[in-house]
Amino acid sequence: MSEQQPAPDHAKHWMWFAGILLALGVVGVVASVVLMLPLAMATDACYEGIPDEVCQLSARGQNVLVFIPWVCLIVGTAVAVASAGVAVRFHRTPLLGLPLGIAAYLAMIPVGYGIALQA
Repeated sequence: MSEQQPAPDHAKHWMWFAGILLALGVVGVVASVVLMLPLAMATDACYEGIPDEVCQLSARGQNVLVFIPWVCLIVGTAVAVASAGVAVRFHRTPLLGLPLGIAAYLAMIPVGYGIALQA
């Protein structure tokens, strides 16, 4: 009879996950703060008759444009934590959640831009 292997202890992996996620979170917060000014001023050069998409944004669309980095950070963090939990449930390392969180962060950029254009 074959014995079932015990579930691996992921305590060390969770520590690495938390440390890397914290470091990426700090980088994300700094990037979001730095990007707020250029995104807030993206429509300053617009005047009547410019066909550029950014110049056609409503006030709500301009606000959405400013919050895109923050939404990306929140979604990326949530996906990283959730996918790490799912990975551990399937006896894998929680570190698998980090690349999925980064992919979610990057995927939210065009989604946020599309929402800003529709708002």
